[in-house]
Amino acid sequence: MKPAPAAQPYLDALIAHDPFAEMAVADVGALLSHATVTYHAVGETLIDAQADVDQCWIVLQGRVRGERPTDVTVGALELTAGEMFPIGALLTARKVVSRFFCETEVFALRIPSADFLRVAKQSAVFSDFCNRKLTFLLERSRRALQASYAAEGGREQQLPRTLQSLIRREAVSTLGNVKIRDALSLMQKNAIGSLVIVNAGNEPIGIITERDIVPRVVLADRSPDDAVETIATTPVATLPAHASSVEAALLMAERGFRHVVVVDERGALAGIVSERDLFALQRHTLTGVSGAINRANSVTQLAICASDARQLARNLIAQGVESLTMTRFVSRLNDQLVRRVIELIAPTHDVNAGELCWIALGSEGRHEQTISTDQDNALILSPGLSQLRALDFAKDVNAALDQCGFPLCKGNIMASNPALALTVDDWIARFAEWTERGDPESLLQANIFFDLRPLWGDAALANQLQAQVLETASANQRFLKQLSDNAQSVEPPLNWLGNLSATAEVNARQVIDLKRFGVRPFVDAARVLALAHQVPATNTIERLQAVAALHKLQPAELSEWTDAFSFLQSLRLRAQERSEFPDYPNAVAIDALSPMDARILKECFRQARKLQQRVAADYP
Repeated sequence: MKPAPAAQPYLDALIAHDPFAEMAVADVGALLSHATVTYHAVGETLIDAQADVDQCWIVLQGRVRGERPTDVTVGALELTAGEMFPIGALLTARKVVSRFFCETEVFALRIPSADFLRVAKQSAVFSDFCNRKLTFLLERSRRALQASYAAEGGREQQLPRTLQSLIRREAVSTLGNVKIRDALSLMQKNAIGSLVIVNAGNEPIGIITERDIVPRVVLADRSPDDAVETIATTPVATLPAHASSVEAALLMAERGFRHVVVVDERGALAGIVSERDLFALQRHTLTGVSGAINRANSVTQLAICASDARQLARNLIAQGVESLTMTRFVSRLNDQLVRRVIELIAPTHDVNAGELCWIALGSEGRHEQTISTDQDNALILSPGLSQLRALDFAKDVNAALDQCGFPLCKGNIMASNPALALTVDDWIARFAEWTERGDPESLLQANIFFDLRPLWGDAALANQLQAQVLETASANQRFLKQLSDNAQSVEPPLNWLGNLSATAEVNARQVIDLKRFGVRPFVDAARVLALAHQVPATNTIERLQAVAALHKLQPAELSEWTDAFSFLQSLRLRAQERSEFPDYPNAVAIDALSPMDARILKECFRQARKLQQRVAADYP
């Protein structure tokens, strides 16, 4: 179907924007088949609040502003060329909640609602955009970043998008009742180091590798005529063919695997991907760094491992790896490194894991560490352990971590601080004091220490403390109100026009601090909700998901806030990787943002405001 004659001249300009750039030409034509083009003066109201709507508007030129007259706290919506409104009202057949008017002279395409709804049904791309606008734009941004990275000469290091693209040969498999001798002959014949055991439906149920043969057959004195399923590792860990190579790498690093079994959409065996297939990032591989940490016998060796981990993180960030996966990966390697440091130092102080618990706090406690991070840790002591001995031990651990590239905390939030090496009872008393006082200093401490997570030692000590703290905090409505007010104290940087607003000037450039003004509102609000509902999770996204599972948040809200937080973390990681402002690692220059990233960033800040308003509604 062809566009209406009036819309035809604007077609080329329109398809430069999302989602039209991704849509089939026929679907764009169907959308514009009865479209009209109209001119509107500055200040003219296009749609009034609470009005019925029978058409979709697309801005061709100029700026349109959307405001909620009854709720100015929601923040204005600024629409420019290529953007549509009011999508939500059209899809749900409800009245418009905002007033839309012209900030400048505007040329607009007006599409009958019948055409809009028909194309929303027939075009998966258009439907995806209308229902998941932020998610759609984030995927486009990620793809653009990967394309840019490849264009700059990094194609040889770029991670393939799916495991399907990495499968190099047809998988060799066998049924579980085949004899061990026949299975080993099959492996030798095909020159493979692993063999997948499948059932009659070709679904993987186990796996054997070369490393299994000696301990499970030779040393176990097992008969070669036994069924191969008796020596297989079961159940077998699998990933779908559409999973990313990063997911496979994380699985390998976490489980110590060298192979990942890949299945198709039916769950049938599709192939095997090995560690060798995954990366060509010099010597920096997930399992390579992880293995080196485990083998390290000195702090000097661990410092090299930490440097390798940061370089690997930079490589993955530059390739557009999704931020939540990225921070999880960074935190996992950092956890492993901290544990290894402690394992090396504990014997020199005659400290054993049953006497204390080393806890991670702040971003480390939330599994949200980035490349640029300092130390936030503390100790929970068993009643019989001397604090002096524990502090000597902690001082050496903090110094070793500093040597590994984790700077000493300027606020002294470290295990070597006598005020942060306490028994469970003393910690409970300290938390009770914070919740009762509720002054700014107490709220600051709460924001750090409520994100505690056991890292080494007796986890039962941390679990006991956390359970008591959650119970106490959730019962103190005054404290939750104070924490809620504190969570709203940092306003996302949008000006009255709904545009990005600088939070500082660095080197004569207008910048935004993505940690304080972007990430923090989500972190603080999620913490309040988690404490109010006694959610033990510490990760921001996991907290929101847990609260949503209790039916306290709507699925649409959860999706929007998760996407927004993910993008802010991604942009923050990219800023750290580029190191444009060494003294301000979380700063991004507004003039350095691509039009798409600026558009997404504005929407993320609007979502931060919505989350803050959601918390404020609980504690008015």
